[in-house]
Amino acid sequence: MATFGTICVLMTVGVANRFLPLGSFGWSDEIVELMQVWTVFIGAAELWRCGLHFRVDIVPQQLAGTLTGKALDILLLACSLVFLIVFTWQAFTLTRNAINVSPIFALSRRLWYAPMPLSGALMIVFTLSSLAAAIRAPARRKETDEPAKYL
Repeated sequence: MATFGTICVLMTVGVANRFLPLGSFGWSDEIVELMQVWTVFIGAAELWRCGLHFRVDIVPQQLAGTLTGKALDILLLACSLVFLIVFTWQAFTLTRNAINVSPIFALSRRLWYAPMPLSGALMIVFTLSSLAAAIRAPARRKETDEPAKYL
């Protein structure tokens, strides 16, 4: 919320500055860019935790509660885990190797890359938790038609 709020304030001041010249706000673009990166990646981790990320789930919904559905859930979570491990490692490597600085404030570009391995690590933890829940979940048809939720 803090990063989104900062973006809103800086963008509003930037727009107001066009009509009521308050001074030079060229520096605000750099801060907005930094805040957007943090908002997007940490927001993605939160969406992943809540299970609100984009996904095609017609087959898992149809198989929910069955042994095949449980196996599919475990397989999909395991594939996600492999992807997230690779993503997190590559993002960490990118962050660690970043040597350039931003043009106005001369901030290390590592600040721009840091939310990637952080969000990846968070998503790994959430996926491991979901995987454990999927493994422990019973594989029988429920009374309701509501799909099983692990994330």
